[in-house]
Amino acid sequence: MASYVIIQISDVHLTYGGTLSPGDHPRDNLFRGLRLLEASNIRPDVFLLTGDLADTAEGGLYEDLAEMLGEATSKCGATVIYLPGNHDVRKEFRSHLLGVVEDGAPINQVHWRDGLRIVALDSTVPGEEYGVIGDETIEFLRGSIATPAPDGTVVALHHPPIPSPIEPMSRISLREPTRLLDAISGSDVRIVLCGHYHHEAAGTLGSIPVWVSPATAYRGDVTSQMVFRGMPGAAFSRIDLTENSATATIIPISLT
Repeated sequence: MASYVIIQISDVHLTYGGTLSPGDHPRDNLFRGLRLLEASNIRPDVFLLTGDLADTAEGGLYEDLAEMLGEATSKCGATVIYLPGNHDVRKEFRSHLLGVVEDGAPINQVHWRDGLRIVALDSTVPGEEYGVIGDETIEFLRGSIATPAPDGTVVALHHPPIPSPIEPMSRISLREPTRLLDAISGSDVRIVLCGHYHHEAAGTLGSIPVWVSPATAYRGDVTSQMVFRGMPGAAFSRIDLTENSATATIIPISLT
């Protein structure tokens, strides 16, 4: 079984003005993070972007993002996978990142990196902040993982199926996570990767590991339990898959 390095980038929240209240700089954060990776010895096999890529879902922001990732992957040859979050809009996302015409359906995808299968699911509900795995997506997932992959499967979606210590975020997590559990139990799924919370978290769905990536835009303050409070901070996740393990760590991004 081969080994793989996945760099997970989540909750980028690109804006045309370049800033988010109260003074965060999402594009600068992402640019610094990509430069950090370029200067390191890390050579990702996959860049996985788990939603909320543009804060207001305008087409030019997606094009900017694709250009930045194109430059980052030109030297390492990594596979790039984009999936939507609640701030993204399917029509603009499909057109500007995937190059296909909007058809109204969830944006569910299967990607391969050699023997590793990555199933990217659309957990968004248009106009809502919480997530749902609908019947169409469940059917897609079951069909995609019906046959084991040589090096196993990673499932990715924006909304976590585990709670956050920040109560308002837990209220807009993935609803009915047991539907996801039922679909992947007994399969070759090695880990579930999510975003949305703006803070890292590790848990399990049944016996399957779940990793929630921190955001590149800003951090959620986990000491503020009843009110979501953003604070400066940015990080990627690094996921190392070997024959016998799936390990998630964070790569902090300097803000200066």
